[in-house]
Amino acid sequence: MEIPLLDAEDYASVHRATQLLSTRYLHVLTLNARMEAWAEFVAEVEEGVETVWAWEFDNDIVDRDWLHDAWPILTERVRRHRQPELDALDVRFRAATAPIKPFGMSQSEVAGQTRWWHFRYPLLVTGDPTEQLPPTWFPPPIHIE
Repeated sequence: MEIPLLDAEDYASVHRATQLLSTRYLHVLTLNARMEAWAEFVAEVEEGVETVWAWEFDNDIVDRDWLHDAWPILTERVRRHRQPELDALDVRFRAATAPIKPFGMSQSEVAGQTRWWHFRYPLLVTGDPTEQLPPTWFPPPIHIE
């Protein structure tokens, strides 16, 4: 299916999302930059998360949060154009992670979360094997060199 070229309304929606979300997120980044950042993070997770950064894992998924919040602001044509790329990255992220077992939540409650990426942890880690990992990362990820 060929997607028509984006027009001024489409670009305005990207700009609007960037501006509206700039107060909620620390950096003013474009849709392209957020997609690239999510792609880079997914690649890092696939290669193994450094144990020293394990406790920062939830903070590192901010670009996916931004994409989630921006999606309804974008025009349908922009979403249709970028959805296959986002879907492919999400598939890769799911393949490189496992569902956490959060304290006080059932697996069905976790499964129903719209921000599902907050409820996953990496399957592979690198770095110091004695570094303590979050207790919700169970069973523990495989340590690779």
